[in-house]
Amino acid sequence: MTTNEDKTPNTRIKYMDGTTDEVCVTMWQRCQAETHAKAKGWGNLMDAAVKFNTYSAYVRCRQIGATTLPFEQWADTVISVEDMTNDAAADSDDTAPAYDGTALLAATPDSNGMADTPDFLSNGTQEATAN
Repeated sequence: MTTNEDKTPNTRIKYMDGTTDEVCVTMWQRCQAETHAKAKGWGNLMDAAVKFNTYSAYVRCRQIGATTLPFEQWADTVISVEDMTNDAAADSDDTAPAYDGTALLAATPDSNGMADTPDFLSNGTQEATAN
């Protein structure tokens, strides 16, 4: 695995040849991807999320000199572009308290008789409604 820069990497790129790059994709690269996508007619983010993420990583790789290939040729060498902030290791937080099974209490009404959250639990037991 290669880290191609001194910024904290947040994106892992896996290539067909078995190598990987870890780069820091910033908001600037994401904005560049959005501008490029509009010019190319990719549609909105929901229509082309993979292309947006891939192009953002590509812009960063071009910026730091990790590639000189045109986007389509570079993308043809890529297996995946992954957000490292969603890695399983990063998601595990051993300091978070485990749920101990006690029931949630109903919300306490304010001075107007309105609760700040829906009243779906009462006296420690779940109430079912037939709506």
